Amino acid sequence: MTTSVNHLEKLAIVQTDFDIWGGKVKLDDPDIKLGIGGTLPPKSLAELGNKKIIDPKHLRPFNRLKTMARRLCLAKGMSFMNGFAVPLDEIDRISSELDEIRREMNNLKTDFMANYDKHISEWRSENTEYSEAITKGVLPAQVIEKKFGFEFTVFQVDPVNQSESQKLQNMASGLSGELMAEIVKESDDFFHKNLKGKDLCQVNTQKTLIRIRDKVEGLSFLDNRFLSIVKLLDITIKGYPDSGKVVTGEPFYRILSAILILSSTDKINDYATGSVDLDDMTSRYMFAENVNTDESKDDNVSAINVEEFPKQNLNEESFEDDMDDDDIDAFFQQHQATADGSFF
Repeated sequence: MTTSVNHLEKLAIVQTDFDIWGGKVKLDDPDIKLGIGGTLPPKSLAELGNKKIIDPKHLRPFNRLKTMARRLCLAKGMSFMNGFAVPLDEIDRISSELDEIRREMNNLKTDFMANYDKHISEWRSENTEYSEAITKGVLPAQVIEKKFGFEFTVFQVDPVNQSESQKLQNMASGLSGELMAEIVKESDDFFHKNLKGKDLCQVNTQKTLIRIRDKVEGLSFLDNRFLSIVKLLDITIKGYPDSGKVVTGEPFYRILSAILILSSTDKINDYATGSVDLDDMTSRYMFAENVNTDESKDDNVSAINVEEFPKQNLNEESFEDDMDDDDIDAFFQQHQATADGSFF
């Protein structure tokens, strides 16, 4: 069913290198006062043999950029070779955005260094009892400036021989399984957050499906099944209404059906081979809902009991479930909905 990966030429590797000073220096013996009347520095000032000489809040913007760079690469790629494997046709866009992150990093460094002495002074004022210890730990500005920086490298893999080529192909083959596991997890999370126990969902959930769809499309050459997933998501995304804030009725049950398929590797395989039909699955869910709405007790109909999943008010800020978690496979097994005993 799956296709062997032999597409290193379609992948580029992006490696990011951030240098971000932690705002700490080594905690010296005189900084710790033990014995009668002695005290230990508070955790806000010292930890694990280090003492902070500025407020850590001044370093958060740098770490935010590091997170941004990681999310940028993972939005289209996968972790690979101490970096990120991304589709070659995404490199120009990703490189452009990483260049912008580098410019912002340099601006932050310039601003930080301009206020370096001020940050230290403020920190001493906030920790007057340990002002002397902070002062002793202060490093020269020219030293600190070298502790900040960001660079990135983009390259393609060119094995030196057949043996190395096979090793790299095996490593690249693992990306397919990792992406499939990511799809299943994202879909399962989507189900529990937005669909479980409901008969409607918010229109803005479409953004999540678009994000998943775009990433899978870019890496679809890794496995033929990903083309089926892209097709399934295209159908689902197009089913969202053009106006309003919530999705109800058939569009909702189509979303539910698609997400339940994507929440299981086995069901993805069934959909890719045509064993599962989205329209048929959607109809069966709608039929099961109608049966429960009409309070039908026809013994010949084995339908999904939607009353087992209490509806929640979408106006509430929290989307947390009141139910105990149950996995998707158990859900399918418990709620078979056809007369011949097969859900599909």
